[in-house]
Amino acid sequence: MDRLLFVVAQERRELYEALKQALRTERGVDVVLDRRVRKRRGRDEPPAAERRRFARRARGLEDLEIRSRGWTVVRLP
Repeated sequence: MDRLLFVVAQERRELYEALKQALRTERGVDVVLDRRVRKRRGRDEPPAAERRRFARRARGLEDLEIRSRGWTVVRLP
């Protein structure tokens, strides 16, 4: 059975608390605050050439959703 993970932006703590409360009895559903910290030298645009073979944790759509609306849902196996 798949699990659902709600990831909420740090600045949306009231939403995090509300989701935690509303979903507390749901099985297979977790709500977490986004713990990622933007790199100090991070760029808004991608580098000219990707040096890695593949992006291990790349979730472009989810990152965009967290930035634009403050939360996203990820399905985990």
